[in-house]
Amino acid sequence: MTTISLVRSGEAAIAVCARRTMLALVTLALLHVASEPISAQSPVIVQSAADRGFASSALRPGDVLRLRIWREPDLSGEFPIDERGMVTFPKLGAIRVVDEPFESLKARIISSYAAYVTQPVEVTPLIRVRVLGAVRNPGLYRVEPVMTLSDAIALAGGTTSAARTDRVRLIRDGRELDAPMSPNTVLAESPLRPGDQLFVPERSWIKRNPGVLMGAVSTAATLVWAVRRHY
Repeated sequence: MTTISLVRSGEAAIAVCARRTMLALVTLALLHVASEPISAQSPVIVQSAADRGFASSALRPGDVLRLRIWREPDLSGEFPIDERGMVTFPKLGAIRVVDEPFESLKARIISSYAAYVTQPVEVTPLIRVRVLGAVRNPGLYRVEPVMTLSDAIALAGGTTSAARTDRVRLIRDGRELDAPMSPNTVLAESPLRPGDQLFVPERSWIKRNPGVLMGAVSTAATLVWAVRRHY
């Protein structure tokens, strides 16, 4: 009788342990599914992005202005903004370009060139943004308005296998903007500004490793079933 009691006590302990293990695994799975990874680059504080990016924002040193004038290759090119906020254009010389919204600056440049050429003048900003997170080559890149979010991420070598591309975060001055962006979002139609960050988060561990958790849950369930069947 003593031996039988010990065996049954052991079986009961195994059953309790198996049940607790399965409950812990299921709880862990639910927590992982319900939560999203929070990056150190993306603080909890969120501010609203009320205005639109390219057109309403001013350029910064390190950005570039691309100038294209039809049939005027000597006047066309890409001209960087120096640390003083100045750009030196052919014919126009050095002008300050960091103190006004881009649309206003563009109109001023086109108007200035009207004194020298009659051909259409095209002015395009190439702004510097940081592409960080689950990308292959995180770093600082120049993007232009016609690019999509996917194009910008491609500059950083594309995403890693752990990336979550449906939840890219737009971060400015250490704060995440309330500005949902999909892979097909055109940057000119987003609140993106010079100096912003595009942060690609990782999927949760359980979403990247569903087989591991399911295998553990299945094993625990099998153990519970076997113990119950033995009684």
